[in-house]
Amino acid sequence: MSASIAISPMPSPEEAVAITAAVTAVITAARGGDTDPRPAAYRSMWRRAAIREGAGLPADQMRNR
Repeated sequence: MSASIAISPMPSPEEAVAITAAVTAVITAARGGDTDPRPAAYRSMWRRAAIREGAGLPADQMRNR
């Protein structure tokens, strides 16, 4: 879904990015958002695998818990 909004006076490029991010966050929150409050990078299966590998866990124990 893409919508167009008229903002006056015309925002700078940085302000436009901030406004877009804020509106997106409000819309996402209104829809229920993510159930996991952690940032996406912290939910990554690749991150968990790297942590387990770094901890020296055997491959058969490298599963989600």
